[in-house]
Amino acid sequence: MEAVKQEILRKLGIRAVRAATEESFRILVASLKTILESSGERLGALAAWDDAPVLPALSRLSSDELEFLEAELQKASAPIEECQVRVQKLIPQEERKRFAAYYTVRQGVRFMASVAQEYLERFRRRDIVLADPFLGSGRTLTAAVEKVGAEVSRVWGVEPLPLPALVAYASLLKAVGGRRDVVAVLVGDAFEEVPFARLPKADVILTNPPFTRWKYLEKGYRSYLLKVVSGLGYEKYITRKENSLQTLSMFLSDYVLKEGGLIASVLPASTFYTIYGEGYKSLLREKYRLLAVVGSTARPSFSEDSGFKEVITVAVKDGDGDWGEPTAFIELDAEDVERAAEIAMKTAGVAAGVKGGARPKTNFFDVRSLPRFLDINWLALFGEDELRDIVTSIFKQGLERGTLGYWSDVLGRSSIVRGVEMYGPEFFFIPNKYWRVVEEEDGFVVIRGGSGDGGREELSIGKEFLVRTLRKPSLYGRRIEADVDSYMLSVPPVGLDELPGDLREYIRWGVGSGTAKPAVNAYGKYWYSHVRRQMTTKKPFGQVFMPDKVDLLFRNRGVFANYTEREVAASKNFYIVRGVGGKIAKFLVAWFNSTIFISVLALLGRRISETWTRFLENDYLELPVVNVRAVSDEDL
Repeated sequence: MEAVKQEILRKLGIRAVRAATEESFRILVASLKTILESSGERLGALAAWDDAPVLPALSRLSSDELEFLEAELQKASAPIEECQVRVQKLIPQEERKRFAAYYTVRQGVRFMASVAQEYLERFRRRDIVLADPFLGSGRTLTAAVEKVGAEVSRVWGVEPLPLPALVAYASLLKAVGGRRDVVAVLVGDAFEEVPFARLPKADVILTNPPFTRWKYLEKGYRSYLLKVVSGLGYEKYITRKENSLQTLSMFLSDYVLKEGGLIASVLPASTFYTIYGEGYKSLLREKYRLLAVVGSTARPSFSEDSGFKEVITVAVKDGDGDWGEPTAFIELDAEDVERAAEIAMKTAGVAAGVKGGARPKTNFFDVRSLPRFLDINWLALFGEDELRDIVTSIFKQGLERGTLGYWSDVLGRSSIVRGVEMYGPEFFFIPNKYWRVVEEEDGFVVIRGGSGDGGREELSIGKEFLVRTLRKPSLYGRRIEADVDSYMLSVPPVGLDELPGDLREYIRWGVGSGTAKPAVNAYGKYWYSHVRRQMTTKKPFGQVFMPDKVDLLFRNRGVFANYTEREVAASKNFYIVRGVGGKIAKFLVAWFNSTIFISVLALLGRRISETWTRFLENDYLELPVVNVRAVSDEDL
């Protein structure tokens, strides 16, 4: 019997791992039974439904297989609502990762459906089109249809996997009372289907778009996505070559949303504090009234089995309208779904409260006029945060009085640079795992080590090929003034025969030992010169240094920023402040080690794990700093 079920699934294009054959087949049968009950048809008639491409090709089945399927239909008892939850558990892990198939949890479903209902009541919309370009099993759209009822004239979605698509179609068909002309579900890639399928523009989009790291997508597919989204008119919002799939998904959703339409979307919280989300934040400001950004106090994510912190955004496409209302940043708990939806749609007004009891914790901010420093990380706008209020107050006062100024204004946009990236640190850093410095002379550094004769070889490297440099933050984490005793090898792009003998010997050792292999593979003939090129173009020298990232618990670390008495370089693990020295450099490094700056880092930093955070170059430029240009020498 299992073999028959496997063969039916195979013929219908439904992939199932062997261990899940029975469950997949049960969901298939439950979906077909729901479709038949909703439409009043018999199984044999479904093959002729050419307006429902989601239906499996039943004509591929033999008469015996159809008869077997008919018998199973009589025994089917699983409710389709249960299948909507269970079907995602059957997706093979590699496909789940590839398609980022994480479906919305019940709390998120309820909230988004309630938002749709509030929207329709407030704007008195009729004959609406509901859509989800990233449909999954259709839980959210189904819940919305059930709330909205007869107001829906069309509902459509796109889902790449056949079985979840079938479950979604069955659920939606049941929700609209069997009206086949209302429901359209396409099986395929939304980026291939939506721009070309002549689908009706949507009044309401409720979606949980795919989220997976850009690097996990195939190179050719990444190029295709950028080409499609750029071709739809969103090129100016694509701010980096390395993008995020969820922001491209939101551009696609915008393409099919009517002017005045509503979109509610589950998104990774990182969309609003990483540089990859800047393009989408710009789109929201220009074309939407962003009504609400909603987080959950009950759980970090609005998606099943997702390990990412997520939020739900609620926005109306009305960029030309008078956006007088701020955005509600709502902390949603299990009991506040309907009231949160009312707040999001402003049905009871901001000041008057919300009918039906105390509202969930809500802050209101105008995201179109946020101070530059708060715009770095919208997650700082949630909840009661005394730290946020203190930092904001200090910054406002300082900016008004001129004691603080934005970094880009005070120090200039070119004043910060990332350190040098090198391929093969155990070759380019001296000393390293294999060589130690035994003597320093006026023009040379003598090193001892290597791999021959027990590691006792001695070489003299001219200082014109060495740059004193900070290597990694952990070496300088206990004192503000760093004791810099490392060099970076910086060799001009000339032939080996033009270099001194000991340096040639060291380079040959790097090749033979394999320590230089990453650079050899990456740069070819003059592989040993890629550090010199960065020294020339980036000019990564300064006296003030900040680590690329930091653990906010400050484990094994006593200071944040470092100072050096003279200008040195640094590795890519640091940001370097250029163009300041002496008393000003000391004043700045004091600022970067101050309580107020560490507070800003904790409040606004781009989180990369539970406790690790960072600022990027552009973030620093948007932060206030002590206005060192306005401080007298006496005060310094």
